Amino acid sequence: MTNIRIAAAALWLGLMPAWCPAAPPAADAKVVAEATGGRFKALRGQYLDRSCNEKLAYEAEVVDLNGDGQPEVFVSVQGTCLGGMAGVHLDLYIKDKAGRWQSQFGFPGMHTELPTQHMGYPDIEIGGPGNCFPIWRWNGRAYALHKRCPR
Repeated sequence: MTNIRIAAAALWLGLMPAWCPAAPPAADAKVVAEATGGRFKALRGQYLDRSCNEKLAYEAEVVDLNGDGQPEVFVSVQGTCLGGMAGVHLDLYIKDKAGRWQSQFGFPGMHTELPTQHMGYPDIEIGGPGNCFPIWRWNGRAYALHKRCPR
């Protein structure tokens, strides 16, 4: 009977990580703070936006878009003050060749990474209200508008 309990405990402990999401690594929070110049200090939270004069919730995601082992950072700020009708203000931070973080978007919308790539980076679709979503493509230095929506 004791062997069954030990086996059950070992099985339960082995499966536990699948049930309990791991806490985000402190390294990711450090990358977010560095990329945003200290404006955001964690993977999610709130901050006081002076232009809106209110606290806004945000989420940050550290990714490796081009598979080079170096992080890029998406930041989404919730609320219509900055996000307009989309309700989300999107930014993407990528290091330039000199190692400085550069903001790529800075406008309302939600992102979807597409399977198509250019120069190692995925094309990114920016969603929001409506039924046409523009596509942005990496040009070697920055993301630039690739596919416009017809007017």
